[in-house]
Amino acid sequence: MLEITDLSLSFHTLYGTMPVLDRVSLSIEPGEIVGIVGESGSGKSVTAQSVLRLLDRNATYTGGSIRFKGQDVLGMKEKEIQGLRGKKIGMVFQEPMTALNPTMRIGKQLANVIRKHQGVTQAEADRLAVEALAAVQMKDPQKVFRQYPHELSGGMRQRVVVALAMSSPPELLIADEPTTALDVTVQAEVLKLMKELSTQTGTSVMLITHDIGVVANMCDRVYVMYGGTVVESGKTEEVLFHSNHPYTRALIEALPEGKPKSQPLKVIEGESFNARKRPVGCVFWDRCPKRTARCQEKPPVVEGLNGHRIACWEGKR
Repeated sequence: MLEITDLSLSFHTLYGTMPVLDRVSLSIEPGEIVGIVGESGSGKSVTAQSVLRLLDRNATYTGGSIRFKGQDVLGMKEKEIQGLRGKKIGMVFQEPMTALNPTMRIGKQLANVIRKHQGVTQAEADRLAVEALAAVQMKDPQKVFRQYPHELSGGMRQRVVVALAMSSPPELLIADEPTTALDVTVQAEVLKLMKELSTQTGTSVMLITHDIGVVANMCDRVYVMYGGTVVESGKTEEVLFHSNHPYTRALIEALPEGKPKSQPLKVIEGESFNARKRPVGCVFWDRCPKRTARCQEKPPVVEGLNGHRIACWEGKR
């Protein structure tokens, strides 16, 4: 469904050219839910937005490719990429209030999207919009259809955003931190809803998150990112329960679940990755407890068996 190969990208800033992504490779099969996990600044959202070419003009692709069902996304003209956005590839953004037009009723926003992608009459679009709200388990879809975004709770707004993204329905859904602003109970409901919609429609899902618990419950496979590169990937169970990269292990050890309240939580020592100071070698070398001189000298070779791949010099000659 989606194949990203050796994608590299830079931003032009006041401080000069800043390499943000470095040879990122990942793939998503039809009907598969794939997680991308990592702390803030790891390149998750930039990777996701690259798929739909939503980045600002100061972004430059410096290498690699993005292919959606065999089509070269980076080589598409603007009109061609618009044919993918919303219709074949849907996107759920982090903050629902910025994803919805505050001056427009919910029903009109949904109906506009449906008319654009399905070419139906206004009456039919309105009917499908109500059905879309019902599909995301909105209690009173007819009432919500007539309301403005500010009249809804955060959980209801996020359901509307999911309904917008799934209204076609798309072949690929990109969910970028879809539960960031929600409380734990609503978060669980939205994630369950997305998984059910994926199962019902056969839609593939790219789930961007910093929450390893969400990945464990939702995803078939997972990619762990740090410093704009993939450091470990594979089947979710393999990566989370048999992690090989020091960064993945550090993320898991930092989780509070299952630890005594009296025990201090482990932290990842050092400063977060700074793209302005990208090292020549491994991106995690300065924070890694297993680092050697070679880690600083050149980037590690990506190796692995049975789809479980790791970019690390540990244990290699």
